[in-house]
Amino acid sequence: MPYADLHMHTDYSDGVHTIEEVVSLARQKGIHTIAITDHDTVFHYEQVKAVCQNQGMETIRGVEMSCYDFNVLKKVHIVGLWLNDNPVHVEALCQKTLSCRDAYHHKQIEQMAQKGLAITYEDAKKYAPHNIVFKMHIFRALCEKYPEYREPQKYRQLFAGKTGREIDLQMGYIDIKEGIEAIITDGGIPVLAHPCEYGNYEEIPKYVSYGLRGIERSHPSMKEEDYRLTREFARTYHLLESGGSDFHSEALTAMGEFGVTQGQFAALKAGRGKTALH
Repeated sequence: MPYADLHMHTDYSDGVHTIEEVVSLARQKGIHTIAITDHDTVFHYEQVKAVCQNQGMETIRGVEMSCYDFNVLKKVHIVGLWLNDNPVHVEALCQKTLSCRDAYHHKQIEQMAQKGLAITYEDAKKYAPHNIVFKMHIFRALCEKYPEYREPQKYRQLFAGKTGREIDLQMGYIDIKEGIEAIITDGGIPVLAHPCEYGNYEEIPKYVSYGLRGIERSHPSMKEEDYRLTREFARTYHLLESGGSDFHSEALTAMGEFGVTQGQFAALKAGRGKTALH
């Protein structure tokens, strides 16, 4: 059982559950501390903190930034932990990404309708009460109208594969160097999320030179080889060890199996404000 889960999502981005539901489930699983790291979203921390205080949970301010390495044309997700009370630099970059993603999803819904999957943006927006429409909301609208799409693998078939350069550029992803620097400027620890998902291992030395401070060593997508690689990179570049369930919904992700130990959490906490070792 992990002491802390530092990678979780709610319905403020592409999670299915409310803040209250996510916090309650974490508490039931015996998790001590959580970080809600909604995609490109930081404006709801006061709600997160209030719910956690009400349920007796510890929380830290987090975000998952949708970054991009334009030199190698790869997505890179960076989790920011312990952001300060006014993370204006992170917020400015995230707002641009959210605007571009929203425009792309309008277009994607129109393209799906032309192929016979006749849902509207309004159908998807019902599932996005606090923010723009994400892929998960489009999927939920599809499931409502087309019950055959309710199998979890359907989501992965539709949305979880690699996208091409043309689509990536439309999504308004944040330049990886700018993203890392914004997290640092706003007092946070930049952590490379699930490097196995986008093949980010080779670029880690470069990201360390930008100020990367941590790497996820516990994540549902990791295989045996990924545990070995993340351990080696953490040791070589003195990266702090983080991790979490990447929770989106009970149907897609298990909570309570992935995260960090109390010792790893203490090291992360102690690492705030320190400069990365090279």
